[in-house]
Amino acid sequence: MKKKVTALLLIIITVFLMYGHVFAREGVCGYEGGISSGEVPDNSTFEYKEVTFISGKPVVFEGTLLIKKSQRQDKLTTTYTYNLRNGENTLTRVLVYTTESEKWENGQITETVSLTSARESVRIDGVTYTIPNINSYQFARSNLIDPRPAVNYHAGSIWSRKVYQVGAANDGNTVTVECTGTFYGYDQYWGNAESLLLDYIISGERNTADGVDIWGGTATIAISSTSTEQLEYFENRPNQISFSGSYVQSRMNSNVLEYTCMLPEFDSRGISTDRIVTYSDSLAIETFPIQRRLPTTDLRNARGHWAENDIKIMFGLEVFKGDGSNFYPDNYMTRAEFAAAMTKVAKEVPQDPTLITRTVQTSRRTTGKEIIVSPFDDVSINNIYFNDIKSVFERGIMFGKGQDRFAPNDYITRAEATVAFIRALGFESLAPAPVAVTSFRDNDLIPEHARNAAYVAHRIGLIQSDSKGNMNPNKRLTKAEGAAMFNSLIKYLQEGIRKDYRDRLINYY
Repeated sequence: MKKKVTALLLIIITVFLMYGHVFAREGVCGYEGGISSGEVPDNSTFEYKEVTFISGKPVVFEGTLLIKKSQRQDKLTTTYTYNLRNGENTLTRVLVYTTESEKWENGQITETVSLTSARESVRIDGVTYTIPNINSYQFARSNLIDPRPAVNYHAGSIWSRKVYQVGAANDGNTVTVECTGTFYGYDQYWGNAESLLLDYIISGERNTADGVDIWGGTATIAISSTSTEQLEYFENRPNQISFSGSYVQSRMNSNVLEYTCMLPEFDSRGISTDRIVTYSDSLAIETFPIQRRLPTTDLRNARGHWAENDIKIMFGLEVFKGDGSNFYPDNYMTRAEFAAAMTKVAKEVPQDPTLITRTVQTSRRTTGKEIIVSPFDDVSINNIYFNDIKSVFERGIMFGKGQDRFAPNDYITRAEATVAFIRALGFESLAPAPVAVTSFRDNDLIPEHARNAAYVAHRIGLIQSDSKGNMNPNKRLTKAEGAAMFNSLIKYLQEGIRKDYRDRLINYY
């Protein structure tokens, strides 16, 4: 019989939770071919750089980008405000997008983005280029989001067409910029990334004394925007101090833009020639907006242990709790202890810091009662690990061992831990069907339900073989080995997945 308890609820409803929609972190760099300084808590104004080709040559602008987002029911409204300069040259732009989402039975979400307002003015070398209203700017963007327990993935495509008025409207001079592109990204606690690949066709028409000068060119832009939580150990210089050093958790935002364009050369009168000039360059913005010292623990029982550094990190991040005096690295880890650690390492995806949601509180306390039910017969709601076990179960990271049992006091095995890691990442489908064959010498000892996870985990570097080439899938996991595995997962979420989005997609080194 599953145990139940009742608890009074104070109903606090947020619009975000009420409607249950998940939106991708809509481009922190925008979709105008630029880069920003990246997310900063409690800040919606970013340093920003952009390159434009409308004058017939690349011109780099720098300044600020203000992003404001608000959500009402299933619609997200995002406003981008640009204020940029390059010497005497200026660029101002205000774009308002509306994002609507639809959730499918498999949990995936499709987004459709429309442009509801547009205004832009660019002044280069005394010439003004204007987008007076939305009639001069066509835009379409679609996105597919795949929410997983610890990572939300998204991928989509973008198309836009701008027709700039050059000079006075009655002059009849125009520059048209058509853009097609794709973008890929992910959001998670240890970092987020978005890569954009954009192709441009630029064409201009200008009335001259000799007739109409028609010119054209092309450009490509590759953008990588990443934000990563980093861990670094700092040793204290004084000897007479109560602790030898501590880890610092910092956030690094790295944003890179590479462009190549082919544009005509213009003569002294500003008339295009048949000679094509190729331009290539790159821009970058890096910031370190957050630093946080992690607490230290007296780990006398782990001094000199091969996993000492891994264990220090786990205590600093409070993945392992306590003062360390009763921690023995070679003790085995239970399934309940592993579940608790997973909630700290594979955290839920944070909410977009630039998103504003309305919070509504009832005027009086409700008389309604919530029934809390344990998902497992052998896990009491009074168990100190109840919330952790309930969390990993509801998020699809860990399940029971049959007959409504979680077996919280059983020791977890390497195979079980590996399966939990791959479920958290949402990478179950990366293994070949129907059942993968790993390169471990003891492949036949890997439980069939864990073989695909073992294949993927080994492929992406989460687990390694021992000196004999074995995985040892059914070996009980010690706390030291657990610390090493958790640190490996953290490093992958910090760096491993980021490289695939940065290096592979835009070939940036």
